[in-house]
Amino acid sequence: MTSDRALVVPGLLPLTEAELTAVLAMPDEHLRHAARICRFDPAGVDPAEGSTGLVSTVHEALLAVSLIRRLAQEPADWRAYGGLSAGCLTALLFAGVITEETCFELIRETNTRQIEADAVRRSGTFLAVLPSSEGDAYRLVDVLRAFDPQPWLSVDLGAGVIAISITGTETEAVRRILTRLGVAVLDVLERAEHCPYAAPGRAAFQSMLAGVEFLPATAAVISPCTGKRVDDTPAAYREMLTEQWFDTASLPLLIDGLCAVDQVTAVDLVGPAKSFLATRVRDLLSGRAEHRLLAAPNPVVDRNRRNDHAGNC
Repeated sequence: MTSDRALVVPGLLPLTEAELTAVLAMPDEHLRHAARICRFDPAGVDPAEGSTGLVSTVHEALLAVSLIRRLAQEPADWRAYGGLSAGCLTALLFAGVITEETCFELIRETNTRQIEADAVRRSGTFLAVLPSSEGDAYRLVDVLRAFDPQPWLSVDLGAGVIAISITGTETEAVRRILTRLGVAVLDVLERAEHCPYAAPGRAAFQSMLAGVEFLPATAAVISPCTGKRVDDTPAAYREMLTEQWFDTASLPLLIDGLCAVDQVTAVDLVGPAKSFLATRVRDLLSGRAEHRLLAAPNPVVDRNRRNDHAGNC
């Protein structure tokens, strides 16, 4: 059964210790698939530092497991799906375009190639930033051209919440420049993402996707780069996955595209309950469509603590 709802699938959002513990505590087929294909041992994963202590391959695989489990609890499928960044893969999985095995294989291949490429030569720097106003956010790339050969708007979450990539690798120098410009730096990755010089290059991605089997979709798929529906062909899905890695991922465009799908009256988000993305999706949908947050993963409840608390009430 298909509902009148669309779904936003997040990129690589952080997971807390409690959330990681919840994912690892259930040794089901999804976790076994992820571990086998992405080549890690769930018993050896230490959740103490949250996802910051994990390599990106394991982080992305465990987040995907949590999203797959959460959607399995829902009684109906969604009419349209759209993913941001790494969420493009799981969005294709949920739309029936790729299998779960293919999803985890692409997670492994993408992250492995990225790690290998950055080990050879760092591609640049990716910074999540918050300028003093929304207008300043969209002028920032132009301003940074005085300091970097090719600054790029990598992610746009709307309301001035953006991420930029630059070719420079002197992280502290970049921080100082942004501070002088009145820009708050929220997070830094020591690699470029969603820009023309992201590593590995376009040829590597095209080679990786060439042998992937893409199936006919069971729902609409929206591109985070254009906000438009992706044609239901293998070539179009390959192009979407490639372009989203080398161009701007836009949440406002994605929301616009999902809302424009015929018969869609609501747009949901699946992912960690306390993410900044949850706030942005809710704000972008205000007055436009109904909305639910499908929290995933659900933290494990300590039964002893729960019982102690109940006894004290």
